[in-house]
Amino acid sequence: MIIKILLSSLLALLALFVTLQRISSRGVRYTVLTMLAIGAYFVWRPEHATAVAQTLGVGRGADLLMYLWVVITCSVILLLYLKIVEMNRMLTELARRLALREPMHPPDRPEARDGHRGGPGAHDDSSPPVRGGTTVRQGPM
Repeated sequence: MIIKILLSSLLALLALFVTLQRISSRGVRYTVLTMLAIGAYFVWRPEHATAVAQTLGVGRGADLLMYLWVVITCSVILLLYLKIVEMNRMLTELARRLALREPMHPPDRPEARDGHRGGPGAHDDSSPPVRGGTTVRQGPM
């Protein structure tokens, strides 16, 4: 009896969550709520789940629910994967459009104008290199 109350409470919390959230469409919400109601019914009437399972050629109701759980879980994983792939494609397209609309150019460097090749550690001997806002002394002090 305790497990029935626990499962019913969890199903009721899920139903409340599905009812309150407005992200998905009404059809998805109604489908999920219907599945939760059927699940609650089978929690309180497990012999009916066994009867449905035997009608479908499965021995027990628990086995039928496990098979359904596996199929539904795999379907949800596939749908989420496809949604992530589509979102990545859209994000890439958005980034490309933004990059073309607002290109970022590297800042002008004095070394590049003088023909001097600037790079890491490249500097002329007249001024000491600067790192982190402080002048780095080279050689003995």
